[in-house]
Amino acid sequence: MKSSRPTLFARTALTVFLCAVPALAQRPANPGIFKDYKGPLSSRLRFLASDAGKQMLLHSPSPMALPLLQKFHPEAVGQYPQEPMMQPTPIGGRRFITGAQPNATLPLAANNCDNHTGTIMNLEPATNAVTQGEPSVDFLLNELGTNNDLVVETGNDNRGEFGTLDSLTGVYVHRDSSHPCFGATGSTDFEMGNPLIPDPLYTGGEMYSSGLGRVLADANPAHKQFFLMDTRYDGTTSGIGLRRVPTANFESTTTCPAGTLTGSQEATCIGTNGPAVIVAATLDDEQDSPSIAQDNRTSGTGAGDVYVVNTSLRVLRSVILLSACKETFATSSDCSSPVIVNALGEEEPTFASVAVVQGGPNAGTIVVTYVSPDSDTIRFATCTPHGAPSSPTCNTPSTVATDTNHIYSLTNNPRAPETWPVVAARTDSSGQTIFVVWSTCDTSGSYYLSGCPQADVTMRYATNLSSPTWTAVTVVNTIGHHVEPAIAYDTGQNIINISYYSTSAAFQKNQVVMVVKQIPSGSTTPGSSIFVTSLYDSTTGDGASSSDNPAYGEFMGLAAHGGSASGSSNAYIGFVNNNRDGVYGGIQNTQADNRVSDQRY
Repeated sequence: MKSSRPTLFARTALTVFLCAVPALAQRPANPGIFKDYKGPLSSRLRFLASDAGKQMLLHSPSPMALPLLQKFHPEAVGQYPQEPMMQPTPIGGRRFITGAQPNATLPLAANNCDNHTGTIMNLEPATNAVTQGEPSVDFLLNELGTNNDLVVETGNDNRGEFGTLDSLTGVYVHRDSSHPCFGATGSTDFEMGNPLIPDPLYTGGEMYSSGLGRVLADANPAHKQFFLMDTRYDGTTSGIGLRRVPTANFESTTTCPAGTLTGSQEATCIGTNGPAVIVAATLDDEQDSPSIAQDNRTSGTGAGDVYVVNTSLRVLRSVILLSACKETFATSSDCSSPVIVNALGEEEPTFASVAVVQGGPNAGTIVVTYVSPDSDTIRFATCTPHGAPSSPTCNTPSTVATDTNHIYSLTNNPRAPETWPVVAARTDSSGQTIFVVWSTCDTSGSYYLSGCPQADVTMRYATNLSSPTWTAVTVVNTIGHHVEPAIAYDTGQNIINISYYSTSAAFQKNQVVMVVKQIPSGSTTPGSSIFVTSLYDSTTGDGASSSDNPAYGEFMGLAAHGGSASGSSNAYIGFVNNNRDGVYGGIQNTQADNRVSDQRY
């Protein structure tokens, strides 16, 4: 029987004002159409289903507003449209906190050529700006010349809510080879929304992006391209959108001109050779929380295939789905039917991540981690590829850790990050090492009503895929709040990179910097902290975000690629930062931007 104690993955909706002390409580019931579902949702899906989301859609001039109302608030369709909002203003109230955050006396990463707060990737003006959040980033190393990388970031972009962008997923591309390092003068060259994708289940229907975007670079010389993935909805169908865009398109200033692209320019930019499909399409369920990985091999069963995992929300429970698509997919027939990864009887599995074993005797094996809230566990499964469009087959999941202290809110910090485990598979001389990393609260019991006083990034690893024995939990960080870890495997130097939002005991626990730690080849011990930003950012200082539509979300971006020699690799970290000032109704305030920093090593 399920315990009657508060849900351990609970999150609290807060509206935090200057000088207010947050009164945290257990997670409220899910909103709207999800009221009967007891498990955690992504913050993006919670917002769309909430009353605040309904009001945003009713007042939105965006063409996506009506289909999303039909999906999430069918009772309100007759009320649409209402007076458009004259400017991008927050639904849940502003936090009037001004002034620069204190400089931290932290060393920047060696060879890091970014400024102290990372490079802003969106091109939005600072006046009446809205939030960008939950960034994902990837790149093609040296694509533009030595030490000049082609970098693509995605993120939730709330300009889509106000009709100033045609998508809730923004795509931001840096290709300027005159700025080999980012920094103050090297910004995004162009940005665009992620365009419509035809509905595979309803003739003539078109599915809009609703956010939670991810990007993945395919460095295969025969197909150089970027995959763009996000959640998709219209009035009838939900699914996961998957698009591929040739690298040559993003590099061309004619095909993808500088600036913010219009709808017609987006169509030219993605091109006819950049097809898109909907995976896990359904009329009955709602898709949430996707992740993506690719088998980077050029030969063997499944070589080049792209894998998507996501949570599929059903009436009273959820399942974890895994889909496989060919590297050069053109239509949905190039993708498999989704298979269920989680074990029979798990009620609320969610927040899955996926990786592929790239070398050794188990090369091509797909590994998946996820959270199972009803049993307070982090779970792990292996799946065997059969080459898309054939579906993989998955083994019964095992338990990585029983963790009763999963985060749903933080003391002295308005962010409410869910625990979302991430996974990487490093190829070793004797096989592979699987690293699973997640955030947890290091204080049990008492924090349910007051928020977690100290959040840690923790790790376990194992080497045996068929029957993994997981090592003792390693705490990756030092004292403070440390949340939302991301992980990336650099196959060139065989290094595991882990990044996360980090606070310090020297500052209030709502002020963060970005930290990377590396696990060298042959080792299982994280190295010393590499600070990729050095100016502390206050998570309470955003003037355009609200607790109903949080900018930070549940994940951040990290990608790492390179050669075998020291100094030949680069890692890019995608994150949210509030250090840029905007102007709202004549009042100066900070705003949330999606940013990127890099670290050569």
